Amino acid sequence: GMGIVYKAQDLKLDRFVALKFLPPHLTSSEEEKQRFTHEAKAASSLDHNNICAIHEIDETEDGQLFISMAHYEGETLEKKIKNQRLKIKEIIDYALQIASGLQRAHEKEIVHRDLKPSNIMLTADGVVKILDFGLAKRPTQTKITREGTTLGTIAYMSPEQTQGDTVDARSDIWSLGVILYEMIAGQLPFKGDYDQAVMYAITNEIPEPITGLRTGIPLELERIVHRCISKDPQDRYQHADDLLSELNILKKVTESEKLTLKPKIPKKKRRSLIIPSIFIAILVLIITGYLLLKPFQVDRKELPASSWENSIAVLPFADLSPDKDQEYFCDGMTDKILTSLSKLRVLKVIARTSVMQYKNTGKTISEIGEELGVENILEGSIFKAGNRIRVTAQLINAPSNAHLWADDYERKLDDVFDIQDDISEKIAANLLATLSPEQKKDITESRPANTAAYEYYLKGRYFHLNKFFYSEDKNDFLKSESMFKAAIKLDPNFADSYATLADLYNLYYNILPDSASEKKKYMQLQESYIDTAYQLDPNSAEVHYAKGCIYSSRNEDEEAFNSYKTAIKYNPNKDNYYREIGNFLAEKGCTQLAIRCYNKAIDLNPLVSHYYFERGLHYTELSILDKAENDFKKAMELNPKSSYIRIYWLLLTALKRYDEADTLMVQMENFLTNKQLEHPHAIQYAIKGQKEKALNTLTSGFWFYRSHLYALLGMKEEAFSVLFELTDQIQNTKKSNYLLLKNLIAFNNLRSDPRFQEILAKHKKIYEENLRKYGDIEI
Repeated sequence: GMGIVYKAQDLKLDRFVALKFLPPHLTSSEEEKQRFTHEAKAASSLDHNNICAIHEIDETEDGQLFISMAHYEGETLEKKIKNQRLKIKEIIDYALQIASGLQRAHEKEIVHRDLKPSNIMLTADGVVKILDFGLAKRPTQTKITREGTTLGTIAYMSPEQTQGDTVDARSDIWSLGVILYEMIAGQLPFKGDYDQAVMYAITNEIPEPITGLRTGIPLELERIVHRCISKDPQDRYQHADDLLSELNILKKVTESEKLTLKPKIPKKKRRSLIIPSIFIAILVLIITGYLLLKPFQVDRKELPASSWENSIAVLPFADLSPDKDQEYFCDGMTDKILTSLSKLRVLKVIARTSVMQYKNTGKTISEIGEELGVENILEGSIFKAGNRIRVTAQLINAPSNAHLWADDYERKLDDVFDIQDDISEKIAANLLATLSPEQKKDITESRPANTAAYEYYLKGRYFHLNKFFYSEDKNDFLKSESMFKAAIKLDPNFADSYATLADLYNLYYNILPDSASEKKKYMQLQESYIDTAYQLDPNSAEVHYAKGCIYSSRNEDEEAFNSYKTAIKYNPNKDNYYREIGNFLAEKGCTQLAIRCYNKAIDLNPLVSHYYFERGLHYTELSILDKAENDFKKAMELNPKSSYIRIYWLLLTALKRYDEADTLMVQMENFLTNKQLEHPHAIQYAIKGQKEKALNTLTSGFWFYRSHLYALLGMKEEAFSVLFELTDQIQNTKKSNYLLLKNLIAFNNLRSDPRFQEILAKHKKIYEENLRKYGDIEI
C-alpha cells in the first residue's frame, strides 16, 4: 500500500540495499516532494540500532521518488507471529527494542504513524529494525483514505487516528500495545470483517483479556498492554521512555522470578476429633496416594489448566447416626483430613471455610468441583452407635463424576490398635511405600493431645480471623483471647495456640491501644508468647507466620518477609499466609506481586468476599479496571454488606458512572456507619460542587482520603501538601505508592504539574528498590 520495495546492489559500495519507490499519492506535487524529502532527512539522522538506516533519497529520470535503505537478512515480525508462538522472554525483548527505537524518534519529534508487524524486521541475530520511520504518513494528512491504506494498517491505528484527528507519539505507543497484544495472544485485539467494523472496535470495544487467551502471562505485562491501548491518549504512557522503563523492570523481574501464576489452593480450620490421629493419618495417606500416584481414567486435556498436579476439596462428612448427634464428630473428621492434606505442596486443598458452605447441599459433585476449581472431591459419612463406628469415604473425579477410590471401616471405638493394624496392612499392600519419608512425616505430624484444647484453639481462630480482624471490636478480641488461653491451659505443649495468640496480640497492638503504655504491654505479650511457641515447635508454619506479623509491626522488613515465606514453605495451603504476604508486598508498592499472592489466597479459599475486594483494589492501582470491577461484583455477590463496597463506589464515581454510584450509595447507607461513609459522602459533595460541605464532612487524617478530595476540588496546593508529607516518610518506611499515584484516576488533575512528577520519581525509586529486594519471591 505504501510503495514497492526492491532488493538492489549498490555498485559503488558493493553492498545490498533496499530500494523503496514511493506511490504517486505521497509525492503528487513539488511541495509534497519537498516535505517528504525534509522528513526523510530527519528520519535518516536518527542513527539508532533499532531503526532501519536510510542511506539516501533520490529521484529517477522520469520523476519517481525512491529511498535507499539498509538491507537486512531475517524476517518480519508479522511472519514470525504467524509461524510460531513467541516466548514471553522474546516478546519482552522485542517490545524493549521497539520502544527504544520509538524513544529516539520521538525525541526528534518524529512519529511513525504506521507501526505494525510488517514494518518491523527481525535480523538473523535477533535485532529489531523498525522500517519506514516517519515516511508512511505525512504530517498534514489527517484523514484515512482508501488509497495507500490496508485493513492490516487500520488494525494498528489508534482511536484518534481512525477519527482523522492529529496524532502524536502516543499514537505510536497505542500501535506498540496492539503489536504486544498480538505477540502474546497470536491474534489482534480489535477485529472486524471490513474497515468500518475494525474502526468501530478500536474506538468502542474492550478487547478480550490476554490472560484469558494464554496462560502464564505476567500480570505486569498484561497491565502494560492495557495501558498502551487505553482509548484516551491521556491514559496511555505519555512518553516512550516511561514504557521503556517499565518494560526493563518487567524484564528484570521475570528473569529472576520463580513465582508463577497457578490456579487455586485452600485453607482449614475447626472442630474436634475423637477419632484417633493415626486413623486419620492413614486415611489421608490412602487419599494422597491415589491423588498423586494413581493414573486417573480421565482425559486431562479437557480439564482446566492447573500448576498443581492434583486438587481436592474435602466436603463435610455426613452424620448418619440414628440420633443425628455426631455433627462435631463429623466436622472433626473433615478438619483432620484437611489439616493433614494441607501440608503437601503438590496438592491444592480448598479451605474449610469454603467447603463448609456445601454442608447439606443439593448441588452435584460436578457443580461443586466447577465452583471451587478442583478436579477431585472427597466425600464421606460417619455412623456411630454406642461404642461402634463406621467411616465411609470415597474419592470422586468432579468433571467426569468417576469414582476413583472408596472404602469403609467398622470397629469398636476403643479398638484403636485393631483399626490401626487393619488399615496399615491395606496401606502397605497399596500405596504407602511410594510416598517419601518427608511426605509421611508431614501428614502424620502430631496435633493437640487434648481434643477439647483443639476445639478452643479453633474457636479462638474464628473470633480472631473472622471477627476481630474486620470488626476491630474489643469484645471479639476478648472472646478470642479467652479461647486461646483455655486451649493453652488444657494443652500447654501445642505451639500453634501460643503463636496464634501472639498474632492476636499483634493485631490488637496495631489497631486499638490509645496510649504508649498499652502499646508497650501488647508488644511484650506478643513477644513472650511467640518465643514460647518457637521453643515448642520451630518448624510450625503458624509460628513463622506470627513472627512475620510481629517483625512487620517493628518495620523489620526483611525478617518479616522471610518469616512469611518460611510459613508458606511449611504449609503451602493457608490462604491467610498469602493474603498477609500480599499485603506486605502491596505496602512496598509491588502491586503486581501482591495480586499474585491474592490469586493464591482466592484459589485456596474462593468464597471469601474481602479477598476479591482487596485484589480488585490492587487492580485499580494498576489501571486494570475491567478486572477490578469483576472482583468487586464477585465480592458483593458473596457479601452484599461488606464495608469494602466503598471501594467499588469510588471506582464508579471515578468512571463518572454516577447513576450506578447513587444506587450503590443508597445500599451502603443502610448498613455502613457514618464514619465509614465520611469519605464517600465528601466525594459526593465534591462532585456536586458543594466544596464547603465536602471539606466539613471529611475528618479522617488518612492521606489518600485528603489528597483525593483536594485533587477533586481543584485544591492543588493542599493536595500537594499531603502528598509531599507522605513522600517525606517513604525513605524510612520504604513504603512506595508509585503505581497507585501513577495510574489512579483520582490524581489525573495533578499529573501535569511538575511537582507531581517529582513526587512520582521518589516513589518510583523506592518501588524499584523493593522490586529488586522482593521480586525473587518463591511460592
